[in-house]
Order: sequence, then C-alpha cells, then structure tokens
Amino acid sequence: VSIIPEYGAPSTKSDYWIPVRAGLSDTALLLGVAKALIDRGAIDRPFLRRFTDMPLLVRLDTLQRLRADEVFADHQPGLRPDAPSFTLHGLEPEQYAEIGDRVVFDQASGELRPITREHLGDNMAGINPSLAYEGEVTLVDGTDVEVATVFAMYRRHLRDYDLDTVAEITTAPRPLIERLIDDISTIRPLAIHIGEGVNHYFHATLHNRAAYLVAMLVGSI
Repeated sequence: VSIIPEYGAPSTKSDYWIPVRAGLSDTALLLGVAKALIDRGAIDRPFLRRFTDMPLLVRLDTLQRLRADEVFADHQPGLRPDAPSFTLHGLEPEQYAEIGDRVVFDQASGELRPITREHLGDNMAGINPSLAYEGEVTLVDGTDVEVATVFAMYRRHLRDYDLDTVAEITTAPRPLIERLIDDISTIRPLAIHIGEGVNHYFHATLHNRAAYLVAMLVGSI
C-alpha cells in the first residue's frame, strides 16, 4: 500500500493507494491504526511483554519511568559488572547510575518487581509483567503516586484517534483505512518503508515513532 498525498510512480505498483492530506496527517493515520489494533485485540502481547518498554511503570506525577530504588528500600543495582550492557553495549557505570533499574507489575506474583535493561526475551523467565496495570504505589519516602504502564498510557492517548476522526484529519477514505488495519492485523511480516523526505521535516520524529508503534504492536521488529 502506498500512503502518500499524490498518485505517483510507487502508487502504480501498489495493491492500493491511500491518499492523505499533506502535512503529517499520515501520523494521525498511524495512530488510528494503532488504536484499532489495540481495540480489536490484534496485538502480539507476548512480544510486547518480552521485547518492548510497554510493561514499564511510569509515574503520572512526573511522567518519568518509575525507578526500582524509589520503590524498594533495599534495592541493589541488578546489572553485574560483566553484564553485556557494559561489555557489549558500551554502557558506562555513571550512565547506569543515572538510568537505574525499572519496575513492572508481575501478574504471576501480583506484586511489583524490579527489572534491569537486560530483562527481555528469555531473560524474562519467571516474570509475567502486566501490560495494562494502573494503580497507586507507595514510595520509600512515604509518598503515594499514581502509576500506569507505558501501554496503558498509549491506550489513553489514542482515545482521540477513532476512525471517523482519523478520516477527517487525513481526508483518506475510511474503507481504505479499514483495509489497511485488516492487512496489518493479518499479514506477516509487516514492513513500513519511510522515504527520505519524511525524515527531513519538522516533527518528523513523531511520525517515525508512530510507525514504530504500529510495528511493535504486531511484533514485526
């Protein structure tokens, strides 16, 4: 599918062409697709739990990811000095001290659990983080703060991007938007090709993030 304002050469080679209003309306289109995927349950939950930041808890008062040392008084940094983060990825100790470890709500135990940046894939064994957790957490300093997972925050943010609104913003025909959603829901693997031009204009980062969001939701990373 070609998603582009004008019917050009790439569109002639595509199975279908979705015209969109020029000026970042394709970002709204992608966010509408993301909302529909979540609403329809057409997402790869195991992938999201194992390979993305979607289960990480965020403080709603500061919008910063919840740190393990804010929750667990006796928390010790979980990365060993010989961990791949240091030996392979080039993480410096002072950077790790600044970043810290994160927190998830473990559905298996019903408790908060600290995790490091290396808790992903098979290293998540024994932890089944919730994607949709929202609640109140008492910090070690006695402060009570509201928290939510990254996934829950996305779901809240995407409420505004129903298909009627997306069709109005983009001027794209709604039936074609629905066809795109159906294809992304069912065809594997998914590939999103973004041309040079789309990366060179104001706020292009937002567009790229929306593209990655859709790909993450269906596990095509």
